[in-house]
Amino acid sequence: MATQPEVPPPDTIEPQSPPESPPASPPNEDPMYEPPEIIPEKPDFDQPDRGPKEIPPG
Repeated sequence: MATQPEVPPPDTIEPQSPPESPPASPPNEDPMYEPPEIIPEKPDFDQPDRGPKEIPPG
């Protein structure tokens, strides 16, 4: 009696890309913050007819 030849398993094709997954959620954005207000050490007074110290008078 003749025996049946073994049937080889079917060829499988492996995927070349990773499995699909849902897109990652975008990162949460940090809220805008305002830098601390700069408070001068002494008040700013207007002094007309007065230039910077590096300009000689005259």
